[in-house]
Amino acid sequence: MKYIGMDSSRQLITRERIKEESSHPGNPGTSVQNANLSSSSTSGYVSGQDEDAGRGCDREYVPDSVFSSDNPFFSSENAVAISTVEDLSSAVERCKARIFESPECSEERKWLVRNLIELQIFLQEKKEVEKTDVDSTNSSYGKMRIVMGHHFILQKQINAKHYCERCSGVIWGMVHSWYQCRDCSYCCHLKCVTNVCRICAHVKASEDPVYVMKICPEVGLSMQSYRCAECKTHITFVPKGLSCFGRPFSSDNMIEPRRCDYDGKYYCHSCHWNALSVIPARVIHNWDFEERRVCQSSKQFLTLMAKRPVLKLEELNPLLFNFVTELGDVKKVREDILIMKKYFVSCKNAIDNRILWKLQDRLHFAENVDSYSLQDLIDLNSGELLTYLQSILEVFEKHIKQDCQLCSGKGYICEFCKVQIIIFPFDKSTITCQKCQSVFHKYCWTTKNQQCPKCERVFRRNLESLDNLSLEDT
Repeated sequence: MKYIGMDSSRQLITRERIKEESSHPGNPGTSVQNANLSSSSTSGYVSGQDEDAGRGCDREYVPDSVFSSDNPFFSSENAVAISTVEDLSSAVERCKARIFESPECSEERKWLVRNLIELQIFLQEKKEVEKTDVDSTNSSYGKMRIVMGHHFILQKQINAKHYCERCSGVIWGMVHSWYQCRDCSYCCHLKCVTNVCRICAHVKASEDPVYVMKICPEVGLSMQSYRCAECKTHITFVPKGLSCFGRPFSSDNMIEPRRCDYDGKYYCHSCHWNALSVIPARVIHNWDFEERRVCQSSKQFLTLMAKRPVLKLEELNPLLFNFVTELGDVKKVREDILIMKKYFVSCKNAIDNRILWKLQDRLHFAENVDSYSLQDLIDLNSGELLTYLQSILEVFEKHIKQDCQLCSGKGYICEFCKVQIIIFPFDKSTITCQKCQSVFHKYCWTTKNQQCPKCERVFRRNLESLDNLSLEDT
């Protein structure tokens, strides 16, 4: 057996270790060793990182022109070297000059503006540290490293056990120094931080908070040039059957691609750990909440986007309300909440008691009726959302009808039946005139041919005023 790139005994131990760890499904530790095995094939579609993958850049989001020696956030040497006010000031000026040179509304300008903001924040903090004569190592600037949009903080957890998302190796808190992104929770070794190739999921969620609305938009491994969509490592499927020498194909030197069900792309084992997540496109189109395997970058993106109300169901799939009756119930409750909000914003007691903050987990329910987050739909499918909203609705109704005299005094008396019972527009047995916003009983409204008496009075008054004007003119 021929071994390339390392000592034969060490290679043999590595391969045995891979076979032992591969028995555990979804174990990310199996990929790091496979990625380092050199290829003995000439096909060009097998494992091993080449020069293009060494820099580790996600070309889909970061333009090539952003990578330069003047950019401290994409040059690890400059990021460490810039530590004084003068260095930071000169870096700010260089970044400003590059912004003016870059094309308008381009991805390059977006990244440069983001870097300029980070530089100015650090420059201001550095000046404050020097004015107060405080040790700069105690500041957030001394503890933070920015790489590919990540804000890495050096961790001090001794008993923590994590996996490095760059090399897939185990992070032992007792032995290893490691970083974690404060925005997306990306973890990596201290030695791997300069080789991070994944854009921070928080940057993607902030710049373009839109889900992929196609169900697994697969384009094929050949369109990716048989490379991992993130780290550009060579990947290929293991051939079936026997080789030309009569022996079965061996998978020792090959990295099997793993497809992400969210974006439809193929990834290596280091970038795809078989994490499970609900796919938004399947929920919108098929009301399917089954968790499917996604890559690490998609998992982080979906986690950050889970509670953001970016899904407008009536625009994306209006027929969904005909098949899911719970959606109609939630829409009615949200309409009632918007009506109650008008009472609360003019009530001193409601403002002092911050009653609307009982919706603090879902404040978008007090803004509109058509925006949903992915977590809202998941909770709706499990039955938790309706229970939660009904409990909130009971508290709101109790305040308006019983606890607050100011709010209860804004009720209505049905002009049709004249029954001295106060009614409100959010009651189930009432209906509201769309023109004058008067409230009536539904039964009275239908028996009187849906003719609003207040609107009729206003119409007659307008006619009388017009007649009086015509008489004065004559």
